[in-house]
Amino acid sequence: MTENTTAGRESAADANSGRSPADSRRASRAAFIGTLLEYYDFSLYASAASVVFASVFFSGSSPFLGTLQAVGTFAVGFLVRPLGGAILGSLGDRIGRKRILVFTMLLMGSATILVGLLPGYGQIGWAAPVMLVLLRILQGIGASAEYGGATLVAVEFAPQRKRGLLGSLPGMGAALGGVLGTTSLLLVSAVLSEEDFLGWGWRVPFLSSVMILAYGLWLRRSLPETPAFREIEETDRIASSPVFDVIRMQPRALMTVLVMTIGQTGIGYFYIVFMGTFGKNQLGLTGTEILIGLIAAQLTNAVLIPLFGALSDRVGRRPVIVFGFLYSAVFAWVGLTVLSSQGTPTMYWVILALGNGVGVAAIFGPMGAYVTEMFETEHAYSGLGLGREAGNALGAAIVPVVAVALAFDNTTLWLSALVCVISLLGFAGTVTSRARQSADETPDRVSSPALT
Repeated sequence: MTENTTAGRESAADANSGRSPADSRRASRAAFIGTLLEYYDFSLYASAASVVFASVFFSGSSPFLGTLQAVGTFAVGFLVRPLGGAILGSLGDRIGRKRILVFTMLLMGSATILVGLLPGYGQIGWAAPVMLVLLRILQGIGASAEYGGATLVAVEFAPQRKRGLLGSLPGMGAALGGVLGTTSLLLVSAVLSEEDFLGWGWRVPFLSSVMILAYGLWLRRSLPETPAFREIEETDRIASSPVFDVIRMQPRALMTVLVMTIGQTGIGYFYIVFMGTFGKNQLGLTGTEILIGLIAAQLTNAVLIPLFGALSDRVGRRPVIVFGFLYSAVFAWVGLTVLSSQGTPTMYWVILALGNGVGVAAIFGPMGAYVTEMFETEHAYSGLGLGREAGNALGAAIVPVVAVALAFDNTTLWLSALVCVISLLGFAGTVTSRARQSADETPDRVSSPALT
């Protein structure tokens, strides 16, 4: 198919296949709110697991074991995500994007609200931590198909030349959700006594998520099915086994998404998870100073993600993502070296903002549209769910743990090398990827016919 034919077909699709500006705006808001809720819940649970859950749900254990068990429940959510992504992604390819996204939001939001209502160990004994683990599993299943599905909806509804920008909004929602989750728990703890905070105050942020949930459900229930899914439905191209199809037909795209996600999440979690421990143990910073740095990192990330997404609509997806990985590899050496010699709170905040805010944003911004455009519409949800969640679990789970082990010798050499290796892995996956369309290479050409 020639470039002019493709462009003509896509222009007609924008006018005739239901991709109206109003639907595009509604889809963008629905995608943004969904990932905001997901990462609000995510960061809220992570913070509460560290400072609250040991005393509320594991008070029958020693302080150390209780903390370990509480943080362990946080990890459980990652373990189920690849399985949930494959199952829900397959359903998204078979019954539609909208239905699954309504389900994932309802599941994630309901589980979070129930955590806020769950009695503690003092009321129901060991049933409390058991139920907490079950709710965390439900959160993980709900989150497993949220980002991929939200990105898919945003891109499939987006005008041809704004897919990078609109496909970046779920990433922006994730960053802002992280800020809101952490900040809400901090504010409640600041205005209440420690006794009131541990007794009931920590529940307020969990219960408050009902407002985000209600608005998100209203948006998603009123959203029509995406034009791309309607097309394959009308032409009887619904895959009976989309997960097996994507493994068999597009293994290269699947591995590319997995490797790129390991790089993106590995770098991101290095800055927003491990660097909190580094600030406390190696730099001697206070909890407030560390929290300010983490919020600065996520806020900078949220602001720059859509800017890099929009840039990818002009210069191509791949050049922007490649810049993000190479920047991250170089900045790890420079930033950590400077921080080890000038470990002031201000320098710590700057390093986190530049590391997570610039490097990760340059990768994450265009990545939504880029990975979506790799897959055929018939199994795009399955490919995103399986590839991204497997990479997410590996990058999020392994890199911070390895970083903690490397930090014991009190040197930044091995830490810098770790980030550099992860960055180069993502870089290699990006430059060897083979997109189905040329939007990643030439800005004056538009995206895949499969999305029209």
